[in-house]
Amino acid sequence: MIKFFLKKNKHILFSLRFSILFIFIVLFVTTTIVIAVVRSIAFSEELTYTSFSLMQKIAKVVSREVDAEVRPVEHAGRFSAKLLEGGVLKNDIKQLVPYIYYIVSITKLVPSAYWGNEQGDFIYSQRHPDGTISTELVLRDHQPMLHTIIYRDIQGRIVKQETLAPTSYDPRTRPWYLKAKQWRESIWTDIYTYYPDKKYYYPHEKGISVATPSYNKHGKLIGVFGLDMSLTYLTQFITHQKVSKHGYAFIITKTGHFIAYPMQSLVKQSSPFVSRPLIDKSLSFYNKTHLKQFNLIYKNDTYLINYEPIFRFAKQGWIIGIIAPKSDFVGFLQHINFVTLLISIIALLLSIVIVSRLSTRVVKPINYLVNETEKIRRFELEGSIDLPSRMKEVVVLRNAIISMKRGLRQFQRYVPKLLVRQLIESGEDIRIGGVRKQLVVLFSDIENFTSIAEKMDPTELMEQVCEYFEVLTQVILSQKGTIDKYIGDSIMAFWGAPFPEEAPCEHAAQAALQCQAKIAELNAKWGQQGKPKFVTRIGIHKGEAIVGNLGSLERLNYTAVGDTINISSRLEGINKVYQTHIIVSHIVYEEIKDKFVLRMIDRVVVKGRTGAISIYELLGDDLTLIPFDVRAYQVEFAQGFAAYTNNQWQDAMSHFLRCVAIFPKDTVAPLFMKRCKQQLNIQ
Repeated sequence: MIKFFLKKNKHILFSLRFSILFIFIVLFVTTTIVIAVVRSIAFSEELTYTSFSLMQKIAKVVSREVDAEVRPVEHAGRFSAKLLEGGVLKNDIKQLVPYIYYIVSITKLVPSAYWGNEQGDFIYSQRHPDGTISTELVLRDHQPMLHTIIYRDIQGRIVKQETLAPTSYDPRTRPWYLKAKQWRESIWTDIYTYYPDKKYYYPHEKGISVATPSYNKHGKLIGVFGLDMSLTYLTQFITHQKVSKHGYAFIITKTGHFIAYPMQSLVKQSSPFVSRPLIDKSLSFYNKTHLKQFNLIYKNDTYLINYEPIFRFAKQGWIIGIIAPKSDFVGFLQHINFVTLLISIIALLLSIVIVSRLSTRVVKPINYLVNETEKIRRFELEGSIDLPSRMKEVVVLRNAIISMKRGLRQFQRYVPKLLVRQLIESGEDIRIGGVRKQLVVLFSDIENFTSIAEKMDPTELMEQVCEYFEVLTQVILSQKGTIDKYIGDSIMAFWGAPFPEEAPCEHAAQAALQCQAKIAELNAKWGQQGKPKFVTRIGIHKGEAIVGNLGSLERLNYTAVGDTINISSRLEGINKVYQTHIIVSHIVYEEIKDKFVLRMIDRVVVKGRTGAISIYELLGDDLTLIPFDVRAYQVEFAQGFAAYTNNQWQDAMSHFLRCVAIFPKDTVAPLFMKRCKQQLNIQ
């Protein structure tokens, strides 16, 4: 019905107030209904997802802790094996005693370390609860067999040594030795209970062992290095992991053997307060379905279960389990959800009252038009405004902005768009005045343009000049230059204002080279069309200039004035004397000489200055592309120029002749030769 009404009355415009009220009420009613329905459906999944996310994070923390504790022990075993393989440690039981003792004394989680070799010799160091360490040695190559125990105090001093009767213990027959030998790499044993001897160790203390084989350079087994690792620390760590009020984490094998679990008393090492039947039921379900996260009902309560395998002990079947009653999470979140919903309803009801009184606030169409005015402020006049609307105020404003953009697009043809944008972005007020800045100024001019203009049709001439200006302008702008003005057939551009530029001389030099390359392309095209070629001369200079807004209240021009501009113009004109294309001053030369190819031309006195300045021709930016040996030329020219300045005309001519031999198309050296001849004739 609404659609039919709008279609029937499509020419009717609505006020902004009516549109805002209508849109807000529709959005409010729709949003309220959608939120109520969605929250009702998604509430249960949201709670479960949040709870499982917490469990997963705890599982990752436990997994990282296991890895952090196990990795150093494994590395110690591999390092010890490598020391034996590299010959740093000798396969000598007596010599290995200090090293084995050192490993046990400095590694907190390693209560014992041992070494057995292919000869059946064995060394075993173990740390006792009181901090003392004993070392047991079995030497089979000794006749009779030597079986000795060395006792050390806490400081490592030997306090006792006793010799025992020969033993039948042979490391070569032990599972850890055989398994490491079989796999030819570090292996971890299954979990087992350490030392039944209650005299020295806590009862029921569990651990695992890592065994690493060592081979000689021929690939033959030397022996196996082993380290025991206590799991007491993991039990302590698991106990302190807070899941929820009644939740807990544990580490278990797939077969149901506990590795680490929360204890009621860490000091007494009492039984765990976990529910074994619940764990057995959840573990059985995990082994059948391989689901890592699931709900489980046990004794009329719903529990959230999370199992995560431990990658490092995948072969041993270690997994991290987390169990928590769902009620631990549901009660709190239900309360939060109710409070949030209540606050939302109150806020929305208040908003309806406020919006009904402030219905003239800006909505989407107004924001769109504001963005368009921002683009106009930045002088971005491209694109059209496509904003259909039934609001009368928006339509009027849209049409006004369209007219404004159309008028400004016509106006920007007479004003440099980039310059206006830069001035606006700089935040400077557009007023008469200027500041002193370091500028790099570029002047260009077309050779014999007056003669060309006299012979061409005015319309064709203007079209060709405009094409010429368009190409050069794009090159200069691409090199971050500012076009100051077009003076007849000349272009004046500068770098360093209104914003400073890094490496302005390099930008100007690159612009000059690219301009000449583009002009060559244009001349080739124009030659095929029967049009005259525009041979262009360029001058570049760097120095201080006054830059700012110059003109009258009716019309301002952002320009630069000063001696720097005059010198740039003079350098452009000097090209005519030496028949060159790009001349730069000495100050520009000093800044670009390491990245561009230049050659010295002369020292000249520029009109308006008393002292002479050195001038250089910019040849290119790649030495390999220059059609003559620039370095050889520069050496000869420098010697010739030195002789020339010392009035040694004959010597100078000989050097300039060699310059011509190096570069037959040269126009500079022949000019100096002509000058030398004139001086010789005078003499």
